[in-house]
Amino acid sequence: MLAVDPPEHTRYRRLVSGVFTARAVEGLRPRVQEIADELLEELARSGPLVDAVRDYALRLPVAVIAEILGVPPHRREELRAFDAGLAGSLEVAAPWRDVRAVDAALRGFDTWIGEHLQQLRRRPGDDLLSRLVAATDDDGDGSGAHLSERELRSTAGLLLAAGFETTVNLLGSATRLLLDEPGQLDLLRADPSLWPGAVEEALRVETPVQLTSRRALRTTRVAGREVRAGARVVLLLGAANRDPDVFCDPARFDVRRANAREHVAFSGGRHFCLGAALARLEGQVGLRALFERFPHLRLAPGARRTTTRVLRGWERLPVRLA
Repeated sequence: MLAVDPPEHTRYRRLVSGVFTARAVEGLRPRVQEIADELLEELARSGPLVDAVRDYALRLPVAVIAEILGVPPHRREELRAFDAGLAGSLEVAAPWRDVRAVDAALRGFDTWIGEHLQQLRRRPGDDLLSRLVAATDDDGDGSGAHLSERELRSTAGLLLAAGFETTVNLLGSATRLLLDEPGQLDLLRADPSLWPGAVEEALRVETPVQLTSRRALRTTRVAGREVRAGARVVLLLGAANRDPDVFCDPARFDVRRANAREHVAFSGGRHFCLGAALARLEGQVGLRALFERFPHLRLAPGARRTTTRVLRGWERLPVRLA
């Protein structure tokens, strides 16, 4: 889905897009709230010192996407084990040892996906992957509105991986921004209707996916420079989101910024992020629940950023709950 254009892209996206529309995602809000509340209760029992990334920002989106894709609770920990390898697969100019580790992780993930799809064939549920499995062609040629076995595995892997890695970074980065800017947090406490804007502003300031690329379909000119047909163009989303011609005082985190939603953190065009509505919902619910449950949340020593170039977030974010 990421690497092809229509007509293949249209077929892939149409099969799964209905689950991720704004209206369909909004129907998930009560369940996302339940999951967040359950995780926060676990934090309260394990505190007062916890890792906001490992113990919350990672677990919330994993639980949500797992339910959407029919992964039972007892297998979610297996998903988390593939996290580093899946994230590393997006990296550029990685050292050879990291490339080998990513390759091993992806092979393990492919085996895991195959086993999970076989279980859904035996015991289908009311979830997206079960519906995709049922729609797969018997002869596996991927014609019409169905997916071949190879396409099914690829689509399932993309949805599972993309469904939580970027949202983990959104939740972790937004948590750090709000703890660094207590005045902004006070504004949210005084007016909870600002939470959607706060999520958009966090996406702008700490863009979870810093860069992407496109291939020029024809020779054209961009900002006075010729881009020849077939050329690969790297797009710096994180830089665009701090463009001073679009955003006043772009380095400042402002939950009341009127045009925060003009960011390009979800890319654009036909490859606009399929899970944008879900990421926004998880950000709004997850962050508000965290700061309302623990109003005296404070940073603790030991925070460490991720080292990847493409994805931006926090590897560790220790906090004190009270």
